[in-house]
Amino acid sequence: MTPVIEIIVVGNEILSGRTQDLNAAYMIDRMGLHGFTVRYESVIGDTVSDISEAFRIASGRSNVVLVTGGLGPTSDDVTVQALADAFDRELVLDENVLSHIESLFKRRKWFMSESNKKQAFVPAGAVPLTNSMGTAPGVLLKYDECSIFLMPGVPLEMQKMFDRVIFPRIQEEFEPEHVETASIKVSGLGESAIYDRIGHLPGAKKYFSYYPGTDGIEIKIRTDADAPMAAPQLSAEIIDILGDTVYSSKGESLETVVGNMLIAYGKTIGVAESCTGGYISHLLTNVPGSSAYLLAGVVVYSNESKHTVLGVDNSHIGQYGAVSAKVAGAMADGIRRITGASIGLSTTGIAGPGGGSVEKPVGLMYTGLSTVTETMTKKLQFVEDRLINKKRMSQAVLNILRLHLKKRFELS
Repeated sequence: MTPVIEIIVVGNEILSGRTQDLNAAYMIDRMGLHGFTVRYESVIGDTVSDISEAFRIASGRSNVVLVTGGLGPTSDDVTVQALADAFDRELVLDENVLSHIESLFKRRKWFMSESNKKQAFVPAGAVPLTNSMGTAPGVLLKYDECSIFLMPGVPLEMQKMFDRVIFPRIQEEFEPEHVETASIKVSGLGESAIYDRIGHLPGAKKYFSYYPGTDGIEIKIRTDADAPMAAPQLSAEIIDILGDTVYSSKGESLETVVGNMLIAYGKTIGVAESCTGGYISHLLTNVPGSSAYLLAGVVVYSNESKHTVLGVDNSHIGQYGAVSAKVAGAMADGIRRITGASIGLSTTGIAGPGGGSVEKPVGLMYTGLSTVTETMTKKLQFVEDRLINKKRMSQAVLNILRLHLKKRFELS
């Protein structure tokens, strides 16, 4: 049987907009890749009666209900109580759960407060689910034809529990839809430009979804038995059409792709950042093993540091300005020289919201790429949001590095 799946996200912080929910998107994406579709999704505040009502409604229309949030030790963590109330169950102490919580505190040498014992209570007849990352256990309660799973709201805890404990249960008990999926990640093209190029492909309107972000555009394909062309074939067509703008068809991040290329070609890099404030180094070091190719990263925010750390000529800064192609190139040369890296990268720009002018508006950035034989610079223009600019600027620089490596070494 193909299940009706519902997601309920609990938390005033989500409902008020103070915190972005990452859990539902994670589960939807994971299940979608394996042919399971979510029919309903709702967000409920930390009110016992509202959560209980949501559980009763969900149990009458869905086979699987996935609930995140409200399993902590504080007074506003009421999801377990709401589940018990919804189906007239008593809360009972589970000694195994209590022992797990106590051992966790002892192992980490933390003080365990009385409120943490609250997390060892589960509705009568429910099954506690192991939380390998924290104190709050998950809960499985079956009611008629419905399985209700409670998970912590902390994304890392939720993801581990979902992947290791809950999703395998769903896959064992239910049949997925017969679908095929593919994903293509693109950098350097906007959403409308991508659609103009691939919108003519068979089934594009029905089977393609576009997800723009600071790391580019992700095109997701999900085809069923009625599709005129299967997802793998459509993916191949898209890659052929979009060419070098495609950086991954395996779900990898751009920094992972670049890291793999640097290792494959035996190259190292040094990074000198001004307007991006270390974000490029942050992305690169998110990848395990990045010490094999990232030799050093420095933030040279002031004009003085550009000169004293990298050796940028003060006369260049005075004549052209710190935000200029001349300075970006000198920064890339400098970081390559002092680190001994194969490639030097640099950023200098105006992240915003202030500091811009008619000649040099907010969002303007120059990036430099230096090798032993040449130094290249590129001018880019972004928007007026500071944090978005830092992320998009960093991704743009990594994409320039990717294209450089592809051009110089892939065909050699």
